[in-house]
Amino acid sequence: MAPAVRRALVSIASAIAPLALAASATAAPTMAAAPPWFAGQVGGAQQVVAVLGDQTGHANVEVWGKYNGQWWSMTGPLPGHVGSAGVTDHARDGYPATPAGVFTLPWAFGTDPAPATALPYHRTGPNDWWVGDVKSPLYNSFSQCAPGSCPFSEKESEQLAIPQYALAVVMGVNPQRTPGAGGAFFLHVQDGGPTAGCVSIDKEALRSLITWLKPGAVIAIRRA
Repeated sequence: MAPAVRRALVSIASAIAPLALAASATAAPTMAAAPPWFAGQVGGAQQVVAVLGDQTGHANVEVWGKYNGQWWSMTGPLPGHVGSAGVTDHARDGYPATPAGVFTLPWAFGTDPAPATALPYHRTGPNDWWVGDVKSPLYNSFSQCAPGSCPFSEKESEQLAIPQYALAVVMGVNPQRTPGAGGAFFLHVQDGGPTAGCVSIDKEALRSLITWLKPGAVIAIRRA
């Protein structure tokens, strides 16, 4: 092995070993033999969570990092879930499908204490909401208010202090917040079955992922 290649491998292994070991004990970081399917879609992103979801709600989730211009699989495929209606080209409210496309991962939250992460992290409690009221100017955004006092329909919105959101990362779906075009899409802790449109994986894998993620990371989703 050439010295330059050896040095690159040592550097990469040092950078990604914590994620690989925690998220998938049987998988070691592997350099891609060819560009992964999302490579032409993610722009300059160096960290990608790649999701292949089927129409039964099951998914393979694979974490990728780009080092020295080369893509590396950090974990190998991890079992996960997407929406119970599978993957859709067009997100909309009330339809339990996960949108296809590439989306930002701007910040994380959860009822658990913050992992060590470069992402902004908010520890959630009973006053934390994601607004689903299409008549509210706060639609598809985070808000805080005591139950019973919120300036939006609480019945159409989601309290964030639930077990599936012990740890979660916001997915930047419908950033224009167009009413009805879908909201409250997260990468969160799985509960054993399909989601209402989010992506879910094992809690410890997600904890390791949040620790590893940096601003600029994206999630890429398509049908299996």
